[in-house]
Amino acid sequence: MSAKHSTPFPLRRYSFIGGASTLLVVLVAWVAVRAVGPSQQDGLTPLMMQPPIAVAENEPSVIPWGSPEASEPASESVASSPSASKSSTPTPSKSTIRPSTIAPKPTEKATTRPPVKTPPTPAASFTARYTTGASWDRGFTAWVRVTNTGKTARNWTVTLTYDSGADVRIGNAWNAHLERKDGANVLTGGPLAPGASFSFGFEASKQVRNKIKPTGCTVDGAQCQLD
Repeated sequence: MSAKHSTPFPLRRYSFIGGASTLLVVLVAWVAVRAVGPSQQDGLTPLMMQPPIAVAENEPSVIPWGSPEASEPASESVASSPSASKSSTPTPSKSTIRPSTIAPKPTEKATTRPPVKTPPTPAASFTARYTTGASWDRGFTAWVRVTNTGKTARNWTVTLTYDSGADVRIGNAWNAHLERKDGANVLTGGPLAPGASFSFGFEASKQVRNKIKPTGCTVDGAQCQLD
């Protein structure tokens, strides 16, 4: 008798457990739908909810891996954004051009030295008088008297030249120093005081018989008087 009444209890217990399980599943689904809210228009039930993460204003936005936005190049996203294109384009700065207040330096002129002026030839301060002495076929003697007409004492220089055909050669001179320069006979002496006179003489050979006179006679550049 007891074996016949033991079967209904297990069936009722299993029915209660199955109903409780179904109610629990429905309750979990309802809680999930309420948590997602009305934004899920496609009717898909989310499997897992992720709380939102607060992003700082200065930090760049994080794009989840695998999303379509992450696969696009960064350059295209920057180019498509109007604000990014405006910020990337440098704004030309307006610089105020002021006229230069510094005066230009004058061009330096090359330093040129003034030409050296040759001092003028001083007025003749000497005079000379040439006198021919004794003369013979192959020689002669001569005297030269020099006078200082200046105001200072100075040395004097007498230059004598003769015809080249006469071949005159002064061999001996007294009261003067004799030199031959470029075919001329140069006789020097002094100093001679102002207003004073001085005489010197010489002996010379020649290749002509006639009496001969110099073709040129100067004392410090001034012409001599020939006798």
